[in-house]
Amino acid sequence: MRRTTLGFISGMLLLSACALDKEEEVRAHVSPWVKLGDTYFFESSSSCTAAVFHTESPRISSLVSKARSVSTGMKMLSEGKPVAFDVGGKTPNMLTEDIMSRDLPQGISVLNSGLAGANCMSELVKSIYYQAIMNPQSRLIFDPEGDAMIVVDRQAGALIYVRGNG
Repeated sequence: MRRTTLGFISGMLLLSACALDKEEEVRAHVSPWVKLGDTYFFESSSSCTAAVFHTESPRISSLVSKARSVSTGMKMLSEGKPVAFDVGGKTPNMLTEDIMSRDLPQGISVLNSGLAGANCMSELVKSIYYQAIMNPQSRLIFDPEGDAMIVVDRQAGALIYVRGNG
């Protein structure tokens, strides 16, 4: 019995060591951009991360460059800067499609983050995520350094962080 318990514990430690991200690191990375509250959901494996945080304010700080057009945002992304897209009437999903139609490699990077991150979500979180990316009130932030896609859902008061490995 003792050997089985030790095997289980060492297996769990090995699995947790293979996680792509840690909650406190994700929180520390995005908290300068958006004021975060409690964590609703966090899951990370070796291939993806998905997190949902309550936002205490829907405001995105000036520490993230803001783009009012897809062209401007794509230029900023190509310079390696995190970008908050604030393009009137466009949902995060529409913005991703626009980026893909203009620059396929850059668009695939954004899309891959969103799709791969969904693999770490529960069904409820997937539903929240899909509603957020289809909402024109939501804002898309893409961080090319970590290939992270962040959706700030102003109506739900939530920040959704998704990232895939590769």
